[in-house]
Amino acid sequence: MRIRMSFENKSLWQKFKEGNTKTERILIYIIAGIIAFIILGTIGVLLGRAIASNKERVPDPTPDQIESLYKDASQSMAAYTGLGKIRTSSKPETDNEDDYGTLIVVSPWFSYPKDDTEFFEELSRKRVLITGLITNYFTSHTKSQLDQIPEEEIKATLLSQINAQLSLGKLGDLYFTDYIFIE
Repeated sequence: MRIRMSFENKSLWQKFKEGNTKTERILIYIIAGIIAFIILGTIGVLLGRAIASNKERVPDPTPDQIESLYKDASQSMAAYTGLGKIRTSSKPETDNEDDYGTLIVVSPWFSYPKDDTEFFEELSRKRVLITGLITNYFTSHTKSQLDQIPEEEIKATLLSQINAQLSLGKLGDLYFTDYIFIE
């Protein structure tokens, strides 16, 4: 009876130290470490997913919404959607012959002055050139490089390259209805 009472008054840590051999304590420490690793890993994965989900792309307006985008402008704007969907691939990440890059699908459209029929005709004539500029931009960058460049910077670069090729006017803005990486 006396041994039991003195044993019951000891702290849990003292019971642990006295009741187990050194090997058992090492195994318990290893198990505790594995459990802590699993818990911390799970928390890390959940936080990583939460951060990644916040990085999702905010879709651009559709060409049908052009009037609401420019209702304060002095002249009315129209949407040029003549390029359709452009399918291309990014530059391969490695020099491995099996690496073809990441498939990219973009559906660009532009705003331009609504009443400028000559400029619309120039856009239509240079459709292949504009498509080539967009394709060349994406094929000259790897997916990881494109992930690092903000979408607004990509649009600004493409818009300046396209406007440099136009002689009868300048495009107002560039939008992507689709901007998808397919892995």
